[in-house]
Amino acid sequence: MPGLKAKSAARTITRLKALGHVVTLITWLLAGPALHAASLTEYRVGGQNYIRLVDWARLHGLRYSRTTGSREAHARDNDTHVAVQIDASRIEFNEIAVWLSSPVLLADGQVVVSSLDVRGVLDPLLHPRKAIPGRRIKTVCLDPGHGGKAPGQKSGSRLEKTYTLALAEEVRSRLIKAGFNVVMTRRSDEFVDLPERNAIASRFQADLFVSLHYNASPDGGSEAGGVEVYAMTPAGTRSTNISNDIGPLHAWAGNEFDADNVQLAYQLQRSLVQRLSGTQDRGVRRARFIVLRLAEMPAVLIEAGFMSNPGDARWIYSDTGRKRTAQAIADGISAYKRAVERPPTPNPPSPQRTTSSNSSSSSDVPDSARN
Repeated sequence: MPGLKAKSAARTITRLKALGHVVTLITWLLAGPALHAASLTEYRVGGQNYIRLVDWARLHGLRYSRTTGSREAHARDNDTHVAVQIDASRIEFNEIAVWLSSPVLLADGQVVVSSLDVRGVLDPLLHPRKAIPGRRIKTVCLDPGHGGKAPGQKSGSRLEKTYTLALAEEVRSRLIKAGFNVVMTRRSDEFVDLPERNAIASRFQADLFVSLHYNASPDGGSEAGGVEVYAMTPAGTRSTNISNDIGPLHAWAGNEFDADNVQLAYQLQRSLVQRLSGTQDRGVRRARFIVLRLAEMPAVLIEAGFMSNPGDARWIYSDTGRKRTAQAIADGISAYKRAVERPPTPNPPSPQRTTSSNSSSSSDVPDSARN
């Protein structure tokens, strides 16, 4: 029966196409940083798996250096500089502070980094995971922290909720000018439950979730200052701020985007440190904040300075400083977009049609000549 055979063949083709898409997706997922770390020898130290920094550097074509007896080690080329310190969890990636889940160690005379940090920090920063072909970073959900009955931090009569909303409006304006769509979890002094903030981002199919906050010293002191950006803590590891590690350290929805989260956080931290000259670089950090745990897209939480610090107050309370901070955040988001998006595939040139010299057709006339 020809009709049945044709239908069967069509179904087979459809299934093969679907399988092709699945294979493409699986290849994309596997072609990320994990493959690099998987090709390195792991060493067991204190119950954890570690990778020698010199091996990681050589795999990626970086020059490894460490002076005998020094507590510092470096991996670098013309574009990248990774600086680590033995027994410290804080490293520098291109002069920007990034916190690891475990301290760098010295084992048998070799500087080693935990395998989780190699896969979850070093690899994603060195080689950002590219988005699925054709996907574009277009819609950003901005989340002004606190609001309504939740004032947030306080410094004298000033409330965090007031300044996070003002900052969000400034960032929104700049993102729209840059060509993004922007969703806000609140546009006024209203209370929004934390899970609802993530739900808003999901409803509008946001590509990124950026929560905006300010710090303040709990004792009112003015010494602490600087900017920091939080990404979701990887499953099974401790947060930089362990007070947020309540309950089991299992994977949450936000862990699906671990590699994207750290890259987004890094680009934002880098932009803030560079634009807010003189501010302290507190680094890319990890936390299990609810808005990071429940995010169904790459997400970060920005602490854009200390309300209690006189230096940071220049950026927080003035229109000029707020605009500069907003531009830094918009620039960081744009930098992330450039880092992860694949360039569009150029269309093949259309074949040239030839016509005789004494003939003319309306289809050969440029559109501009018809107006």
